[in-house]
Amino acid sequence: MTKIKKYVENIAEELSDAKKYMETALEYKAMGNGDRYNRYKDMSLQELNHAMTLHDMAVQDIEKLKTVYPDIPQKMMEAWDKSHVEYVEKAAWIKQMQAM
Repeated sequence: MTKIKKYVENIAEELSDAKKYMETALEYKAMGNGDRYNRYKDMSLQELNHAMTLHDMAVQDIEKLKTVYPDIPQKMMEAWDKSHVEYVEKAAWIKQMQAM
């Protein structure tokens, strides 16, 4: 079960980095520095891709755990559900920024 907690922490870290890189990219775009904008946007895309990969692995592992442990503790599933909603919202916001 600590594996899921680690996934949640790693996903949050990747999303945070993706957001920071995209905010910096947009600052460079506003200053007219297209090269720096593109570099930071690329880093943001990579970090978001990492978060998506980790998220997919977490979903797969949770589904597998449910078959082995059909009575997964309610608190653990609530924590995952909460972090999953946050992931979806943050990822959508970052994608919106990347489309700018």
